Amino acid sequence: MTSLAVSKQVIVDFFVFLSLCVPVLIVHIMAEPVNVGFFCKDESLTLPYKPDTVSQALLLIVSVGSPFVVIAVTEGFRAAAKTRQPQRVRTAMFIYAKAFGLFLFGLVINCIFTDTIKYSFGRLRPHFLDLCKPDFTKFNCTDEYGVAKYIQDYECTNTLADEKLIKDSHMSFPSGHASVSVYSAIFVVLYLQLRMNITVSHFLRPALQVGFLLMATLCCITRVTDHKHFSTDVIAGSLLGATTAGLLFFKIGWRLIPGALTSSPPRLPRATSIESEPQTPTPLLRPERLVINNIYKNGNVQGLKDGFLNKV
Repeated sequence: MTSLAVSKQVIVDFFVFLSLCVPVLIVHIMAEPVNVGFFCKDESLTLPYKPDTVSQALLLIVSVGSPFVVIAVTEGFRAAAKTRQPQRVRTAMFIYAKAFGLFLFGLVINCIFTDTIKYSFGRLRPHFLDLCKPDFTKFNCTDEYGVAKYIQDYECTNTLADEKLIKDSHMSFPSGHASVSVYSAIFVVLYLQLRMNITVSHFLRPALQVGFLLMATLCCITRVTDHKHFSTDVIAGSLLGATTAGLLFFKIGWRLIPGALTSSPPRLPRATSIESEPQTPTPLLRPERLVINNIYKNGNVQGLKDGFLNKV
């Protein structure tokens, strides 16, 4: 591919990426989650509100910064290992741009799916009643038969909670932290499996992969212990992030990023003549014997006999 074609491809991909970012921003600024009601005695919504152990800023720094550093270090070592080839530096930068660009593209896709589901479900968080503090005097929690009544028309009275927190309390399913952290971890794991080739240690690569998976797991656990999500929210977010990373890599990554799975397997050297064939305990058939065998298989035995008698 020529440099002009590569430049055009980069420009088109950049505008595609921007076009995907716009809906995410619009949804966060203008969209409102579905108004979901509750039952007054729903104990699953009465957990106390707690601050985030893993804030959104920390989540983005780690989830985006980890692939940024891992890809840069890996490609840098691969380029430094081949010092006799100066063009390897340029190739490493090109591969780095493709790999990290692929990560950002998948991250936006993952956020689009996560936010779409969040706003469509509008599931209340476990700390909803503690954060909202609805005025129970303005509605009846039971009907005339004493059956628990589904309350959908209510007003939050907690003056300490701003509109952003109230809006966020309606977006429990799926977990965005789980979705983003697991997506980032799975992407790094697959990238290391594809590009990291270390001969000095058998355990370094799997140790790094386990480390990133462990960080994502801890992030998911904090979402439950912080009363931000139900366990089903975290499981759904984790599956969404893992699916996005897996499909992205297996559909695009293997073709876009060179690695062991895209290279052709080693081939045995082909013999150029009979004399160059390797010596084996069983002698190889000469070409004339192969001809005789073919004649016998074709049933032309009489012609072979006549030819032999003529030679004699």
